[in-house]
Amino acid sequence: MKKLKLFVGGFLVLAVLGFILQALGLAPKTEIPETPKVTTQASTSEVKEEKKDTTETTEASSKTNDKLPRISADQMASFIDYFKQDLTDKGVDISTYTFYNKDTILYVKVPNDYKYYSKTDLQAFADGLKAKEHEAFNVWAGINGVDFNLYPMLHIKTDDGDSLVSQKLSGDMEVKIK
Repeated sequence: MKKLKLFVGGFLVLAVLGFILQALGLAPKTEIPETPKVTTQASTSEVKEEKKDTTETTEASSKTNDKLPRISADQMASFIDYFKQDLTDKGVDISTYTFYNKDTILYVKVPNDYKYYSKTDLQAFADGLKAKEHEAFNVWAGINGVDFNLYPMLHIKTDDGDSLVSQKLSGDMEVKIK
């Protein structure tokens, strides 16, 4: 229960930090390039058509320029290092965990003993780890200029390779052991 309170407290602190960073606008802003207006005088109708084309181009470019890139597989090692440090700073003992990635999926290997935990305890552990991952990712994404809404998927395995918990596309953590 004490760990749960510590976890919830840490979660709230990171949530507030993420909100503050977002409110301060520390995420990089993209500038919309000004497109030159073409002025040719062939006839009045052609000039109107050319102006419509430049407006459509400006609108299309502003939609694509507003999106931040998704985290790439190359950036995952940097995020894993940040996440491990964040967990350590929060007092979580990660000495028995191994972190690695395949593409943009974050894998956490835990000791084989976790297979024998109750489904409720595993669900609480997985939900807590996912929340900590999201907190850390929000801050890391702001620092590194990636979209903080597109988190890496999280899977938890045992040292012998059995899948304990995996994140579904809906974002929910699903316990695989019965």
